[in-house]
Amino acid sequence: MQAKRVLSGLLISSALLLVGCSETENSSHANQVKLSKVENLMDGTQEGFLLILKEEDGDIGSYQNKLDSIAQKNEVPIHIYNTFQPDAKKIVNRANFAYTSTLKGESLYYMSKGKIKDTLNVNRLTDETFTDTVNEFVANNK
Repeated sequence: MQAKRVLSGLLISSALLLVGCSETENSSHANQVKLSKVENLMDGTQEGFLLILKEEDGDIGSYQNKLDSIAQKNEVPIHIYNTFQPDAKKIVNRANFAYTSTLKGESLYYMSKGKIKDTLNVNRLTDETFTDTVNEFVANNK
């Protein structure tokens, strides 16, 4: 009887954990993603906002903090992909990023049905204009 309770508790805990993980994927935050997410956006499996970065040291914090508040305000997820961290963790030499000819670094994209619907070059934005400009881009494309 004790074993059944433990097993039942483990199954319930596992189910709750899986639900929690899937909610994070679709939550209103800016999150660093793996190459597989970029592939899903490019093949039309998913749609949404994608920021491509080329940060050799893996430091995406300044973008992530700014985008997180914009994502929350607009209630959409914003995906951040650093070409030097294809697994979203380990830094590697990504000189051969498969989408280099299509997806440029320092650009925010809105992807729908496997196509780029809109692009914003965030590299040209100043600290003073970043939040308003990106917020307008997201609001116009959500």
